[in-house]
Amino acid sequence: MAAKGRYSPDLALDALLDALDEAVLIFDETLACRGAGGRVAALLGLDPKAVLGQSRADVFARLTSASPETADLFASLRERALTPERVTIDPLEIGPRTLVWSSTPLTRGGVVVGRIELARDITRQREVESATVAMAKRLDEVSLVDPITGLPNRRRFEEEHEREHRRAQRVWDSYALARIDIDGMGAFNTSYGRPKGDALLRLLGEALRASRRQYDVVARWGDDDFVVLLPCIDKNAAANVMGRAAAAMVSAAKEAGFTVTVSAGVAVWAPPSADSSIDVFGRASAALAAAKGSGRSAIRIDEGGKAFEDPHDNT
Repeated sequence: MAAKGRYSPDLALDALLDALDEAVLIFDETLACRGAGGRVAALLGLDPKAVLGQSRADVFARLTSASPETADLFASLRERALTPERVTIDPLEIGPRTLVWSSTPLTRGGVVVGRIELARDITRQREVESATVAMAKRLDEVSLVDPITGLPNRRRFEEEHEREHRRAQRVWDSYALARIDIDGMGAFNTSYGRPKGDALLRLLGEALRASRRQYDVVARWGDDDFVVLLPCIDKNAAANVMGRAAAAMVSAAKEAGFTVTVSAGVAVWAPPSADSSIDVFGRASAALAAAKGSGRSAIRIDEGGKAFEDPHDNT
């Protein structure tokens, strides 16, 4: 005679609940707990055996007492106890864990006869996501900042310059772009070494930044070359700003025990003009070349394809 089978649906259900990675709570039509998975202890801090027979409201109250900030969320779930609506809370913070909570109705013949509450632990996933976002942000910041001076780098300056050029065109305004070169920086590096050269660049970059107007953009273009974007400015104001900037840089170096001079070339864009941002930068570069060609510690300004002017020449 065949032995009586020992399989039972309840035994299978218990094994399934314990095998799941999610914390599972099953409530019947009276909203009494009829099943609790093993992960309920690890994720929710509940004893799976102790919650059996407890009301859904009591179980939620215990969860709320452990994490008072979840009170409103569990109150919302209690109100939907016997509704056909499926509810998902993402994320749900309970203690140190981040969960996704899903509340699913059990229906028979269109009538809700119970509810399954399922909590999935996504703490590690969110930590990885946050770390990835933070890393991407750091990489983006690094890609836009010069590592030696801490100033915006060439890429960032090009973006800002193009943005300012479009603004000036749109509102019919003027702006200026300046290129500043540290005279004899190569010889300085040879005499004092690259580390001191980098320290001097940081010092001069900070002096240049401190001397700017609040809305000017100062950046390191490369090697011993700085650039400055000067919105809403004309030739005379640009000459004054750059004169102060050059003096501030020379003074900062002197206080540190070094003697340096700087040369600058400035291009002014003023409407009407068909020059692109690249054209303006090219004119500033040509003005810088003219300044360096006339000797150290010179500033030359190009107003728009005209002959270079020395703003300090009153003759």
